[in-house]
Amino acid sequence: MKKTKLITLCGMMSALSVVIMLVGGYLEVGMYAAPMISGLLLMPVGDRYGKKYHIAMWAVVGVISFILIPYVEQNLMFLLLFGLYPVIYSFFGKMPRGLRMITKFIYFNITFIGIEALVMFVLVPEVVSLWMTIVFLVLGNITFLLYDLIVPRVIFLFKRYLGNLMK
Repeated sequence: MKKTKLITLCGMMSALSVVIMLVGGYLEVGMYAAPMISGLLLMPVGDRYGKKYHIAMWAVVGVISFILIPYVEQNLMFLLLFGLYPVIYSFFGKMPRGLRMITKFIYFNITFIGIEALVMFVLVPEVVSLWMTIVFLVLGNITFLLYDLIVPRVIFLFKRYLGNLMK
């Protein structure tokens, strides 16, 4: 019975994440917010039951999003950045504090610049000015910093208020 409950919970959280991605994509207001929220929704199950379930849910949501949602940038943001970050969050926690923040921002900037370059130069070639790209990158770093601050709080709130529901 416990395994059935776990699989059901994983399926429901994955489905909820896909719905958030769909709504964000079709309303065209969640290009970055929808992947962030979807990544956070997968965290409680991954934290409680282990990495293999977290990785499985991340992969399922990523594949289904690519099938259902036509916005490649949003899907890549989930698959490579905001959905993957909660999965590898514990890896960063094993590093010393100073190195941890530097490594997190290197990870974010390389991934973010790669996704945006792929979208701007290959998938949807547009002319974007240099200063706008720099502003976009600075705002992205600020958003990532806030996202990084939210991740441990989501884990804490889950353990405190919802932990008994999943036993």
